[in-house]
Amino acid sequence: MPRKADADEILEHMHQLPSSLKLDRNRRFWPNWLFRSDHVENAAAILNTGRLLSRAAAEHGHLIPVDSGSPHYVGHLSSAHRNLVRLYFRPRTPTQYVNEGIRPQSEIQYDAHMPVPVYLLFASSLLAEQGVSFTKGRLTEAAEVGDSAEFLRSIDFGDVYHDHAVGKLGESVRRSTILNARHSEVVVENELPLDQLKHIVCRSAPERETLLSLLSTSARHKWLTRIHTDEGDRRLFEKRGTFVQRADLSNAASRFWFYSNIPRKMRGPFDLRIKWSLDGRAAGARQENFTVSNAPVAYSLGQSAPTYSVRVWLDSNLAYFGHFDEKYESGILL
Repeated sequence: MPRKADADEILEHMHQLPSSLKLDRNRRFWPNWLFRSDHVENAAAILNTGRLLSRAAAEHGHLIPVDSGSPHYVGHLSSAHRNLVRLYFRPRTPTQYVNEGIRPQSEIQYDAHMPVPVYLLFASSLLAEQGVSFTKGRLTEAAEVGDSAEFLRSIDFGDVYHDHAVGKLGESVRRSTILNARHSEVVVENELPLDQLKHIVCRSAPERETLLSLLSTSARHKWLTRIHTDEGDRRLFEKRGTFVQRADLSNAASRFWFYSNIPRKMRGPFDLRIKWSLDGRAAGARQENFTVSNAPVAYSLGQSAPTYSVRVWLDSNLAYFGHFDEKYESGILL
């Protein structure tokens, strides 16, 4: 896309934000990127097709395997808003706090659930391209929208990048203002090319392997070096639900460790199901009323299997998809 007339002003404003706002080391990289989170199966569909589509276009093409949005909110989107591709200025939006991670049915709020989130990071230089607009707060009919450097400077990025507690409902007069600002968006009509997609970030090595397993061969070759796990101080994810933190596959057994540093009510019960494809034969295991703990879940394969693939579900949520080949002594896609 061609650049805007005030492109240099837009880029300079974003460049100055880390120092002008005195952002700490956890947030100093945020102004460099625009963030999009999708469930792993949806992220795979985006990377396989090479296109990031608006909700309307993705629905039309049946390219939303798992819909993570609240039906109430989605149902009230106007047709104009459904035709927008939507990114955020920051990770860990209030929506992400509500829907991220595999949760028991009783802990899913507003019917919004993103079981295995994957972040797509686009270069913030995208803001300087024609056809790219920004919102003050959550995209609604009342939201202010603009595309100029002047409008960008009018957005309170102190609130957008605010990352501390805001108090309980009714305790802080600024709570709603800050939460709304955290939802500020970057929008493009219909479709966004992936030429500015620089990084794809997963919560753990097993979830990275899951994404790679869902990609076509050509997409895997294209994106492999850009797919990372969240490490260090970046803290892209909320980690409020559980996920497969570690997977250990061998020719004799499969072992899985689930993330358990979460409240007891988030640990289950789940319907745990595992399916193996073992050299032309299938095998499975199931554990109802499964509760996550520190201990691994281990299953013997019964007989030596030099190669196989395995999928793990918690309830109906795909939590892991990986492969083993003893020639590589690990997942063959890593």
